[in-house]
Amino acid sequence: MGAWGWWCLVASMTGATGPCSGRGGTAAARGPNDFVRIAHGATAGTVRLALRGAAERLERESCQAVFSDFADTSGRPVREALERTGYTASNYLGQIFFYDGSRHRLCQTGRVIAVASPGSRVVQVCPEAFRNRYNRDSRYVEAILIHEALHTLGLGENPPTSFEITTRVISRCTR
Repeated sequence: MGAWGWWCLVASMTGATGPCSGRGGTAAARGPNDFVRIAHGATAGTVRLALRGAAERLERESCQAVFSDFADTSGRPVREALERTGYTASNYLGQIFFYDGSRHRLCQTGRVIAVASPGSRVVQVCPEAFRNRYNRDSRYVEAILIHEALHTLGLGENPPTSFEITTRVISRCTR
């Protein structure tokens, strides 16, 4: 059993909740550590911290409502795509793959901290910008991870703009 599995076992014995609760079986035992595929230790650790914070935010109903606020590229509420996964909103974060996006053209602008394409369970993290922003405002970075989760479930952009998505996530999830 890996470190994440042991953590989940200890969490279940102590009654703790979080990324381990949810879908059941071996899939539930997987967590953010298994899907963060970033070699740089500081960046990977920062992504894991932000994922835990975002998952905690998604435990609240007010934050979960953001999945009903937007539609996917076919016009269906993003919540329906989430429901089809069989995961809760907070556990779904643990099913997204996070990779080093240093070479992604948007990461090279220095203004973006993460990028995802609609319907893909891959998020490209812009390492330096992600770490720097997390150190200044962890709540904002947690909101960005929720924003990117919406994209992985099929939400496109323009419309809504990136700013509109992030603003809605912040208003629902960072109170």
